[in-house]
Amino acid sequence: MAKSYFINHHSQDLEKVYKAIILWFKGKQYEVEGTEKQGIYLIQARKTGTIRTLLGSNLAFKISIYLSNDNLTNKREFIVEITRGKWIQNIAGAGFAGLFTGGFTVMTGIATAGWGLLLENELISYVENDLNFQRVTSDISNINNQDIPKSNNNNSPPINRVENTELKAIIKELEAEINKLEIAFTDEILTEAEFTRKKAILERKIDDYEVNFFIEEKILKLQEAFSQGILDKMEYEEKVNEIEATIRDKILQERRLQRNKTKLIKLQEAFNNGIITKEEYQQKISNL
Repeated sequence: MAKSYFINHHSQDLEKVYKAIILWFKGKQYEVEGTEKQGIYLIQARKTGTIRTLLGSNLAFKISIYLSNDNLTNKREFIVEITRGKWIQNIAGAGFAGLFTGGFTVMTGIATAGWGLLLENELISYVENDLNFQRVTSDISNINNQDIPKSNNNNSPPINRVENTELKAIIKELEAEINKLEIAFTDEILTEAEFTRKKAILERKIDDYEVNFFIEEKILKLQEAFSQGILDKMEYEEKVNEIEATIRDKILQERRLQRNKTKLIKLQEAFNNGIITKEEYQQKISNL
C-alpha cells in the first residue's frame, strides 16, 4: 500500500485527478471502473490480455483519492493511495466495505513484485509531472515548529497504524450490518442458526480486513527496501511469501480463539442464570 500527498489548490482538483487517472489506465489498455463515495474517489483497474492471464483475472489496482486531514503545512493536501486487491463487480452499486472485499490482497509471484511497484511509481510520476500537481516532500521548512507539540518521553508508545480512515469506514459499515442482524434476530425475523451463520461471515470479514491491513503495513516496508535496491526481486518475493505463510493464519487463529473465549463466558453466564438449559448450553458450545 502506498500513499502520496499532493498540494490541493482548487475544489475540483480531486475530480480532475480522478478522471485523468481513469484515462491514464485506459491508455494502457486496462479495464477500469470508478465511482465517488463519501467524498472519496475510487478507481479499480485490471490488465487485459496476456498480463491479465498471468496475474489473474480477479486482481486489480485500487486507487483512492481523498483530502488529507493532516495540518502540518499551511496548504491543503490530497492523497493518492494505491493498493492491490480483488476486482469488484458493479463498483458503482457496491457499499463502501464491498469495494474492498477480501481486504488489501497482496499480489505475490515474481511477475507481480517489480511490475506492480514500477506501475505505481509511473502513476505517481504522471500525477506530479504531467498533471502538474506539487508533491509533498520531506522538506519541513514550511512547518512552524513551534506549533508541533514536543515530548520529553523517548519511550512514547508507537502510533496505532490501524487507525486508517478507509479501514475504519469499512469496519464501521460491517459492524452496522451485524447490528442489523441482531435486531432481526431479536424480532424473530432470523432463526438462531441463520443469525449465527450470517454474523460469522461478517466477523470473518472484519478479521480479514484488519489482518490484511497489518500485513500490508509490513509489506510496505519491504516495498520501500525493494525500490531502494536493498532487496532484489527474489529476496522481496521470499519475504512476502514468508509473511503471508507465517503471520496471516497465526493472527486469524488468535483472534477467533479470543472471540470464542468471549462467547464461552457469555454462554456460561446464561447457563448459570438459567437463561439456557444444560442441553442448549452444550449444543451451543459444540457449534463454536
